Amino acid sequence: MSAIIKLKYIIVFLWSGLCYFSYAGMGISRFVSLPELRSASVGFCIMDIETGEIVSSYDSQRLLLPASALKLLTSATALGIYGGEHRFYTDVQYSGHIGKDGVLYGDLYIQGCGDPTLGSEYGTRRVFDFRNRLLKELENAGIHRIEGCIIADDSRFDTEGVSPKWLWEDVGNYFAAGCYGINYRDNTYRLILRSGAKGSTPVIIGVEPEISGLSFSNHLVSSSNAIDSAYIYGAPFSLRRYIYGSIPEKQDRFVIKGDLPDPALFFANEMASFLKASRIKVAGTPVTMRILNENNKTKPLSDRSMLFRYSSDRLSDIIRIVNHNSNNLYAEALLRWIALSRYPEASASKGIEVLKHFWKEKGVFGDDLVMYDGSGLSPVNRISAEMLCRVLDFMASDKNLQTIFYSSLPCPGVSGTVRSFLKNSSLSKRMRLKSGSMAHVQSYAGYYDSGNKRYAVAIIVNNFSGSRSYLRRVLEQMFEDELKSL
Repeated sequence: MSAIIKLKYIIVFLWSGLCYFSYAGMGISRFVSLPELRSASVGFCIMDIETGEIVSSYDSQRLLLPASALKLLTSATALGIYGGEHRFYTDVQYSGHIGKDGVLYGDLYIQGCGDPTLGSEYGTRRVFDFRNRLLKELENAGIHRIEGCIIADDSRFDTEGVSPKWLWEDVGNYFAAGCYGINYRDNTYRLILRSGAKGSTPVIIGVEPEISGLSFSNHLVSSSNAIDSAYIYGAPFSLRRYIYGSIPEKQDRFVIKGDLPDPALFFANEMASFLKASRIKVAGTPVTMRILNENNKTKPLSDRSMLFRYSSDRLSDIIRIVNHNSNNLYAEALLRWIALSRYPEASASKGIEVLKHFWKEKGVFGDDLVMYDGSGLSPVNRISAEMLCRVLDFMASDKNLQTIFYSSLPCPGVSGTVRSFLKNSSLSKRMRLKSGSMAHVQSYAGYYDSGNKRYAVAIIVNNFSGSRSYLRRVLEQMFEDELKSL
């Protein structure tokens, strides 16, 4: 080994040691005085679950942008209203009558409930479980032909599946998929690309699954960078998509993901194609209730007969996906299900109204919450660290809900979105945390166990400078010092 290389290792070792000692004693008071937080806003709170007492805090009542930590509030509300065993149902119905000749002289309706687990890769059942069940039930009913069409009834949710408070750069990408009365296959498609030399335009190979009419304006560039910085832009229900950014050069197969423009219509088309391939003919063109409503062609609900019901996963399973995987679509579905506890049809705004009323009625907090979605994707959401702790305290104090909610949170250093946070810390096995991150935002909230005592913990940092990796390192040390002193 050369002297230069040896010197390099010595410098790295000394710098690592210096960083370690510089983080020592990183309590909340020192943390907020770091140069990288000079222009930042920080809210911090630790609450004793047994007594409800705040044992450590810093500006804990300041409303801050939480990012995905807001999912704790959404999931806690849904669990508090419905309980962990609750399920929602997609109803398969038909109009007209089934003739002795095996022909359904009418339409087949699939009335959605916004179930995000329908065809989901995160659900407890296989992706194509619903369509296989549909085929079986039609065969059991003796139907070999549908004279009408398949109608995807997405009317339980309003058509504003994408929040007007989301950023344009997010809309059209898979993580900002709209939430509708019918959600299917995570409302996501995969765009397959092949890239050439640096500076060339990558070639679109295909789309999985195929979406009829979907087209792209391709402004991508092949780059020497090893990371994917590609974005797909497009409005809800529009089949035109625009791709910008770059992907790594010289890749034979490179995948980026976008959101289904109209999940209900895609669902209806896939069901019709599958049935035709299975020798059940469908005469009419697949359509959605949204399209029928827009064209004044709706028919009364009283004309329908039930064929079968298809249940969602248990709410406890769904909440685990929300908090463990930080799944935005699932969180948005929860917000609309919260609305259904009071209203016959759901929207995000109705869900927020019911959510605020729920917590105000419980005496947890009042009207100072600023909320525009269920996932935390909006950059104008605001909540305080103390509010998060009070929600966590409430859930931990409810004997019927505490285990379900606690187990929905990932273990830092081990799983979920916090698998690299506190990885080598003794705190790892004693905590459950939900993280939140977006540009200039980092948050963590969850539980810490010390002996026989449990604490709710929340920190929200907005507008920090420096790297996120540095911020996470000093946050780790701050947690070490604050929590071990309890």
